[in-house]
Amino acid sequence: MQLTRRNLIKAGAVSLVAPTVGCAGTRPAKQTADGIIDAHAHVWSDNLAKYPLGPWATPAAMKPATFTDDELLKIVKPHGVDRVVLIQHAPLHGYDNSYILDCANARPDAFSVVAMINERTPNLKERLRALRDQGARGIRIGPTKHADRTLNVDPPNWLQAPGQQLLWQHAAALNIAVCPLLGPDYLPTLDPMCEQFPDTTVVIDHFGHIDMAKPETVASLTGLARHRNVYVKVSAFYKFGDQKAPYEDVEPMVMKMIDAFGPDRLMWASDLPYQLNNGNNYEDAIGLLKHGLSTLSATERQAILRDTASKLFF
Repeated sequence: MQLTRRNLIKAGAVSLVAPTVGCAGTRPAKQTADGIIDAHAHVWSDNLAKYPLGPWATPAAMKPATFTDDELLKIVKPHGVDRVVLIQHAPLHGYDNSYILDCANARPDAFSVVAMINERTPNLKERLRALRDQGARGIRIGPTKHADRTLNVDPPNWLQAPGQQLLWQHAAALNIAVCPLLGPDYLPTLDPMCEQFPDTTVVIDHFGHIDMAKPETVASLTGLARHRNVYVKVSAFYKFGDQKAPYEDVEPMVMKMIDAFGPDRLMWASDLPYQLNNGNNYEDAIGLLKHGLSTLSATERQAILRDTASKLFF
């Protein structure tokens, strides 16, 4: 039998379930019988007087025209999801995290926040601390565009910029996760940063957009498992394979992540509202982890559907 991380887990040699302790400054999260966490969703309001769009965006970019926290909860709650991590949506609001922070402060038992910050401006640690105190538990970053839609001048070396170096340093000190949205071309840029900042929690969105047909892209992600604080979202199933339910072609990707990282460093997420495009729906997205992947134990499912995200974001 191949000695994979999954085999060790099945043999009881690796802890399956991470303790559900919160980050510094968090309030206790409400627990329910199901308690599933959707670790990645976007929301926005059509109240543009209170939550104006960035100067680059127009209301035509809001598709759907509104996707509020209330609309989100109406979709997720019937499926046993009681908590959601709200991700700042830069194409609409750039660095203005006001709406998702307001949602989280109004419903701290339901929402946590991954915000965005301009790391190129002064007083970064103080601004990070202020965001954390308002409810942010992560900061989203990316290699090609800043949140204000300006282009990164040197994408291959994006993480060597002084602001990024400070961000990774301060994020560890403040117990804030760094959350890269990137493709496989840029996954290798994370490795030296994880080596340099081993205490910084890193949460990679959407499998790092790897392609199972290209083993080198898979290896660029699984190789990061050697860093103890790297986590992966098994998320946005509509993006992969034939992009249709029941997402059986995504199953090998999930199992590959379990073998590399273990379930205690994986978290499921939908990427609402985009999961609802092109005939896809929420029930199928969550169904793969709730009912598919027949070799998963109940404890493994619980880790991916709740415990990992609870530990990091609540």
